[in-house]
Amino acid sequence: MKEHVHSGTYTNTLERLVKEMEDTQRLDELQKQLQEDIRQGRGIKSPIRIGDQDSTDDEDGLLEEHREFLKKFSITIDAIPDHHPGEEIFNFLNSGKIFNQYTLDLRDSGFIGQSAVEKLILKSGKTDQIFLTTQGFLTSAYHYVQCPVPVLKWLFRMMSVHTDCIVSVQILSTLMEITIRNDTFSDSPVWPWIPSLSDIAAVFFNMGIDFRFLFPLENLQPDFNEDNLVSETQMTLGGKGNEDSSCKPIFSALPETNILNVVKFLGLCTSIHPEGYQDHEIMLLILMLFKMSLEKQLKQIPLVDFQSLLINLMKNIRDWNTKVPELCLAINELSSHPHNLLWLVQLVPNWTSRGRQLRQCLSLVIISKLLDEKCEDIPNTNNLQISVLHQYLVQMKPSDLLKKMVLKKRAEQPNGTIDESLHLELEKQAYYLTYILLHLVGEVSCSHSFSSGQRRHFVLLCGALEKHVKCDIREDARLFYRTKVKDLVARIHGKWQEIIQNCRPTQGQLHDFWVPDS
Repeated sequence: MKEHVHSGTYTNTLERLVKEMEDTQRLDELQKQLQEDIRQGRGIKSPIRIGDQDSTDDEDGLLEEHREFLKKFSITIDAIPDHHPGEEIFNFLNSGKIFNQYTLDLRDSGFIGQSAVEKLILKSGKTDQIFLTTQGFLTSAYHYVQCPVPVLKWLFRMMSVHTDCIVSVQILSTLMEITIRNDTFSDSPVWPWIPSLSDIAAVFFNMGIDFRFLFPLENLQPDFNEDNLVSETQMTLGGKGNEDSSCKPIFSALPETNILNVVKFLGLCTSIHPEGYQDHEIMLLILMLFKMSLEKQLKQIPLVDFQSLLINLMKNIRDWNTKVPELCLAINELSSHPHNLLWLVQLVPNWTSRGRQLRQCLSLVIISKLLDEKCEDIPNTNNLQISVLHQYLVQMKPSDLLKKMVLKKRAEQPNGTIDESLHLELEKQAYYLTYILLHLVGEVSCSHSFSSGQRRHFVLLCGALEKHVKCDIREDARLFYRTKVKDLVARIHGKWQEIIQNCRPTQGQLHDFWVPDS
């Protein structure tokens, strides 16, 4: 039995097996015909190519003969993918627009050396500057004194752009060690240097991220635009910019190491200097991280450093209760694909109180969006969240979601009708949406501990889940996506039953346990 290679994966469909049987049968017939021609002395005629659909009328008849068979026993298994689709965030052709490792020169920063080590580095060429940096000369030079800001900026930019992963990691180590030592100078009147919002935007922009992806929301923009960002950065480079490299791209693949090194350093900065960024800047940084995480090539990479930085950024927001609703509504606008939005929810760390709160509120906002509901107020207390969740759960019946999609699609068709194949495709989309919605329901309901007073709410949720979702699913061996959704329903229901068992009632709450039909 042969396997068919497609896009790096192996598939073995029933349709291909039938096609192979047809080809084998035709090959046997062709072999017999050739042997007969040779025996009779007629020579070898032009053979019929195997797999040529236009070669004979017999093949067309054979395909038609098996068409109903294939339709009856075909299995749909890819309607609900395991991973979010992601987006194309990085454009490698635009990398290195402002600077690269060959144009970054500490001598162009306006820095005047004082110590012997500083003078040695300033006398060295670009390559030797990097060598001295990675061999510990800078670390020893600034062991007891503050490191000048131009040197730190040069290190930060070089770390982000150097194409040698080992060198980039060595620069990160140097930069972090100097920053930590600068922080130990308690008698210093200034805080240790941390990159500004424009510094951060510049290195990511230089990696190939468009400005519109760095700051994707029109109502949440920094106090600079793309032109300001490029011109101001080039000014700090002595006005030379990237003219020596003819604007050739510096990266041919995702600069994973450089990205993570920048994020790691920002994690250190937000830890040692919690007040380094204003709430508005923190909001922009969080949205920038979320948008970057949607990059398709980052899907298979654990983003632990992203989550660590998110923890620090959320912790450093001063007016947290005011910013949570704004942050939820902003993150909700970062993508239009439901699975991408679920990924953003799951990226939020759930092992801190602020992370759990953001995760729950964001899930409610996204559920409201996907169900075409208006989310004017985001409930803060757990009881209110569970109550609103019950209202949403009633609307998650797959057949109802399918009806909405069918009505919408019919309105788009010229004749107002849809064929069977389109109807099946819409059903897949309806179950895919149900799958995402149920995951979001789980994020709201299973992310924290509950008191005995909330037991009644979970009994209501169990009833609604059974009546409106589980009972609406008719499993079919050919339609695996239905089974996948039903399996998720069973897991959520089991978790809720566990919560109900753990929420032990008091004597005065027993009258609340009888719940009418939802």
